[in-house]
Amino acid sequence: MLQRLPRSSTTTRSTSRSGISMWALMAADLMTVVWMHTFGPWLDHSSRLTSTATLGGHHLIVLVFAAVGFTMLAGLALLSEGFTKSTPRLTLATNVACIVSVVALAGLVAFVLVALLSRLVFGKLRP
Repeated sequence: MLQRLPRSSTTTRSTSRSGISMWALMAADLMTVVWMHTFGPWLDHSSRLTSTATLGGHHLIVLVFAAVGFTMLAGLALLSEGFTKSTPRLTLATNVACIVSVVALAGLVAFVLVALLSRLVFGKLRP
């Protein structure tokens, strides 16, 4: 007789777009770890604009969040076969890892947006 599998053990296939997004987020996390390790103290103390990239002068917190996000996504990539298969628990863990990663990247995204906006508003800064 056929029996239903428990709901938590059913797997679903995810689209390639979401998998590519996860891999890109992992790369961005790794980039953030390297940047915060290398330029974090300078970004903290150089000016108010550059401290935006470190969430107000907290480069160690950004570094830890990016490292935790990268580690979580790397582990989930192994468990979900490269983000192609998912269970409800893996989906929940992936969402938590994405939130941690986005928090780490929020300051850098804000810094880049401010730099681009100032370029548009003020034009060329040097003659």
